Amino acid sequence: MDATSSETLQSPSIFSSTSKFDSSRSGSDDKISVDLTKDNVTSPLDLECKIQAERITKILDETVLKTKLALCLPNLVQEYRTLSSILTPQHMEDLTYIFEQYDSPLFSVSLLNVSAMEDLKEGDVPLKNRLNPELGHLVYIIHSYPALRTIAEEMVEDMKKEFIHNESQEMPPGLRYLLTLERFRELMIKQMEITAEEELTTKISTRKLQASNEKLMKKIKEYTDTLNTENTKFEKTMEEKRKIISNLEKELATLELDAEVELKKKVLLSDRDMVLATRGHLVKKEMLREEEHECREAYENLLKTNLTEEKNLRMRRFKVETQLLSWLQKYDIEMSEKQVELDDFTEKYDEEMQKCEDLEEKIAEQDIEYIPLMEEREKEYHQEMTEKMNKFLLEHAARVIQAAWRQVLASRAEKKRAGRKGKKKKKT
Repeated sequence: MDATSSETLQSPSIFSSTSKFDSSRSGSDDKISVDLTKDNVTSPLDLECKIQAERITKILDETVLKTKLALCLPNLVQEYRTLSSILTPQHMEDLTYIFEQYDSPLFSVSLLNVSAMEDLKEGDVPLKNRLNPELGHLVYIIHSYPALRTIAEEMVEDMKKEFIHNESQEMPPGLRYLLTLERFRELMIKQMEITAEEELTTKISTRKLQASNEKLMKKIKEYTDTLNTENTKFEKTMEEKRKIISNLEKELATLELDAEVELKKKVLLSDRDMVLATRGHLVKKEMLREEEHECREAYENLLKTNLTEEKNLRMRRFKVETQLLSWLQKYDIEMSEKQVELDDFTEKYDEEMQKCEDLEEKIAEQDIEYIPLMEEREKEYHQEMTEKMNKFLLEHAARVIQAAWRQVLASRAEKKRAGRKGKKKKKT
């Protein structure tokens, strides 16, 4: 499903919110027209400010609720029974369709990109290939059910308690965003509750604080001047101490020369020991290097074979999943068509069975008169057929006798002919 379809699916929420705002605004206008008849009535400007403040708080409440629903989406997806018990079947089908799109990157819109398709073939499924524009429609569906709102509130409270108890655990960015949004809502409500007079008093107090701040800044300048004078004195004392340190450094240099001579002797002895030790270590190092080379070659060969096997298995799994998805879609389409046909056939079968039952009742009524008539007719038919059978047998017997007689005559004629031919041969 493309982005345009997702926008059309999300559009009802926009129209519903605008209609709600218009209805609330019309209701507030009626209240204004009714309240203006009273004596101690507020000004239209204050009423407009109140309406705008209520509108802003309503928008903030809705954004906080949608943020909570978006945070609870992964947990709500796992609770399939609660969703199926609350949502309608149509909305449940939409949700399962969106879940399948989000879980399997094959349905994602980003597959139109060739580079994303190549990433999927290689087994890389990043977040860019799992983005789905239908998630806005998903939030809209969940937002339309008050029962799910209470569940989301409970889930968010549990998340807050979990991170309050475990202070060492880092808070996720989504929950941090929700807390800042709620804090922003509280500050906005406090700011909207402040009147113009209160704001004026705060400005006057801030000006007083600025004046006191300027006085304090002057005192700070005076203190900085005194600190600078003390700093110059401190630098002079530090110069004297530096001279003392330089003299001590010279003494240290002479002591270091003596120490270097002794160290060189010790170093020469330690070098000799080290040369002997390094030779032994070099022999061991060569042996270990050969073992390392053999192990690395075996590891690389095994890694290559494992990578090829993994790649083949990934390709095989990808092909099987695509084939299975196509079979499932084909099965769903065929079963929906066969279900329609089966419903038609069952309706026709019920109608035909009703007709048959009606006909059987009519036939049962007619059998009372029809059976004796058929018995009489059967007797007449049987008598007629016996007469025809006897006649046919007589005619058949006559034909058989005539055919046999003809054969006898033909055999006699042939014998006569054969006798005549034998006499002629004897004469010759």
